Amino acid sequence: MEASNRRALSGLVHSFSVKLLVLALILLSVPLILYQQFSHAEHEQEQLLINAVSQTNRVTAALLAPHFERFSSEPAGALQNAMARASDGHTRIKILMRLANAKPDNFIYVASMPPLPQRYLNEERAQLARSGIFRRLAPTCDGTTNLGLPFRNPAGTREVLMAMTPVHIGGNCWVVITFENAADLAQAPIGVSFWKTPAMRVAASIYLLSVVLLIWLFFHMWRNVSRFRAAARRIRLRESGPTSFRQLNTIPELARVTDDFDSLVDALVLSQKRIKETAEENSHALKTPLAVIAQSVEPLKRAISSSDTSAVRSLQLIERSVERLDAMVSAQRDLENASANLVYPARRRIDMSARVNARLKVYRETLATEHKHLIVLVDDGIMVLANDELVEPVIDNLMDNAASFTAEEGVIEVRLTTDKGLASFSVMDRGPGVCPELLLKIFERATSFRNNAPTHSGARRHQGLGLWIVKRNVEALGGKVHARNRTGRGLEVVVHLQLCG
Repeated sequence: MEASNRRALSGLVHSFSVKLLVLALILLSVPLILYQQFSHAEHEQEQLLINAVSQTNRVTAALLAPHFERFSSEPAGALQNAMARASDGHTRIKILMRLANAKPDNFIYVASMPPLPQRYLNEERAQLARSGIFRRLAPTCDGTTNLGLPFRNPAGTREVLMAMTPVHIGGNCWVVITFENAADLAQAPIGVSFWKTPAMRVAASIYLLSVVLLIWLFFHMWRNVSRFRAAARRIRLRESGPTSFRQLNTIPELARVTDDFDSLVDALVLSQKRIKETAEENSHALKTPLAVIAQSVEPLKRAISSSDTSAVRSLQLIERSVERLDAMVSAQRDLENASANLVYPARRRIDMSARVNARLKVYRETLATEHKHLIVLVDDGIMVLANDELVEPVIDNLMDNAASFTAEEGVIEVRLTTDKGLASFSVMDRGPGVCPELLLKIFERATSFRNNAPTHSGARRHQGLGLWIVKRNVEALGGKVHARNRTGRGLEVVVHLQLCG
């Protein structure tokens, strides 16, 4: 379990997808952190601006307060001139007054800088009254109110009502209101949003470009890998379509790698072809003289007297040796052909249920003649990703192995089901079983032994290749095979192959 956890952790550490995911999280977190920090800085900036304007507003109210006291006695235009001296050219100053006996929100415009028509001022005052601005003033008409409130004046220009400073003089409530043009405020250094500064726009553009390039790089690599995977699948399943890795590659840095892949596939195909040709040539070269020897024995058998026991035994020995050599040559040819199929195994979607049932029809007749019983439990429609040239030897060798260790009136049970997403093919006999310490060795080449094996025909004639071929073919198809002693008596060999929907 610990080793498995270490392998899983190592896979995560070295995974290209995991690295891309971590990088994506970093790229997403950076703008979020910056947004949070800049938003906080912008809020502090706004507060600083409003406080500065409010302070200016209070200073202006203090400068104009003497004129409020003398308003009824000083010459006309004196207050207007004082407001002109107090204005900085950008800030709009407006003076409102509420009489001592008036309602709390009944303010009237007295003066403005720059000067505005009275009709304009009356309309603006009505808008301010509807917005509830005047109700923010304390009933005692004291204190400064920081607003920072967007406001659209009667001319349609967007302004920001920055501050209101009430002044209580002679029972009347005078209010100095400071307005800023929204466009001018946005252009001021302290009023410019971080996100609208040229430096931030350039940085954001570079960042977005980097993200786009990274995403493009990821999809470019993913598309290439997908093409390679599809080509490998076509090669493995011998399907039509482009199979040259070099032609499918769009990344110059992988050109040498794709050339090596193509060379490897070509070498595998050529090796498979040469192994099969060599197997046929060797088989033909050996079987021909064996056939000549077998034919030459027949005249000798007729020429030799039956009373010559020594000669008869010699001829019988020659015949058995020829039969044995012929079987060995056939077995060797089958092994070499199987080895060729393993070099470059094609896999496709095959009906495992149909393959098993077809092979069992042959064995059912043979086993019946040997007085052995066959029990078949095969589910229908089980499809696997495999190869007929590799699957059929698996079925045949498992059946031959079970039959050779099953006595007369014995039972062989064959099952084909699905188990945990895999096709499970098992062959069970009622033979002597295998020593537990030898279970792992029975799939090795030239290994054939069972405790108390029966002496009936075929029990001791194994060359130890059947289960070895089974294991080799199954693993070449990406499957697994294992054996276990049955409860009571007998051996069960189970093969697991990949299902194909």
